[in-house]
Amino acid sequence: MKSIRLAPLGVVATCLCSTVSVAHEATKIADDQHTSHWPLKQITKEIRCTDNPHALRNALNKTYHSQNVRFVISGECRGPIKIQRSGIEIVNDSGLSGSLRVRAKDKGVGSAILIESSSVKLDNFNIDVPNGVVAVEAKANATLTLDHVTTNAKAAEQTPFYQFVITDNSTAYLSELSGNTVGIYNSSYANFIEDCDQIKVDVYDTSAGYSKSENHFRSVQVAGNGYFLADDESHINLLMVWSKGAAEINNESSVGELQMGGQSLFAAYKNSTISGPYSLWGNVVFELEHSKAYNWKAVTKPNSIIAGHNATVNGVFYPDWQWTGQDSK
Repeated sequence: MKSIRLAPLGVVATCLCSTVSVAHEATKIADDQHTSHWPLKQITKEIRCTDNPHALRNALNKTYHSQNVRFVISGECRGPIKIQRSGIEIVNDSGLSGSLRVRAKDKGVGSAILIESSSVKLDNFNIDVPNGVVAVEAKANATLTLDHVTTNAKAAEQTPFYQFVITDNSTAYLSELSGNTVGIYNSSYANFIEDCDQIKVDVYDTSAGYSKSENHFRSVQVAGNGYFLADDESHINLLMVWSKGAAEINNESSVGELQMGGQSLFAAYKNSTISGPYSLWGNVVFELEHSKAYNWKAVTKPNSIIAGHNATVNGVFYPDWQWTGQDSK
């Protein structure tokens, strides 16, 4: 009788073992499917261009099952490169040996790094290019984060030239730049976040630029419905506003020389300062709001609006809207 009773128990035990085994395999298959179908958040790849100058270009052409790919470069990588995949980050190695170079014999190259319809971060390396080649161009709804990237890029001829170009509905976040030229146009936007010094910026074609923190610009030019805001103690040596462009300074920011013309606007807010000289053409709007202007000379422009609210002009405080800036003769 005992043997009869044990037989079904053995069968049950066997079935339980089989069930557990099947369940384990099913779980493993499900995990494998999850791993293969769901991308990893980030992977890091070491790119040794010392061994192969084309290593970075080759790595960018591969497919990765990851949302973000971080390339750590060492040695001199050969450009140009084109990035059309979001989530790419290119950074220098710990020894700061990494760089990107386009050689003079590479004909027809427009930019060392071209970013199209992608989100890309470039961090802490140098870009060496021949004359007339742009270092970085972001276009076609691209998003670029640029942090401490240096370059020797310069014009081949005496024509407008930018080392970094933001165009075609693209966005850029810029930090730790020095002495660079930046072009922002075709409905694009650039945010100068911090530690930018002696930067030259042109903003055109319904585009916008914004400076946060104590950035320093050697010149800013705004035109064609462009807009620029210098905020939080930013400084501009030379500000040029043309052709329906607008520029404002805010929160203790400052401008040296100001040039305006062609239905343009300039305004200073919250204890900001403009020191001059001033060159005004056409019909302009010039406004001081709780701010100061030095070296001002009265102008005769009846079709312009030149006024200040609680403004201090040439050391004299004008309460309310008493200051107009026009010649009273």
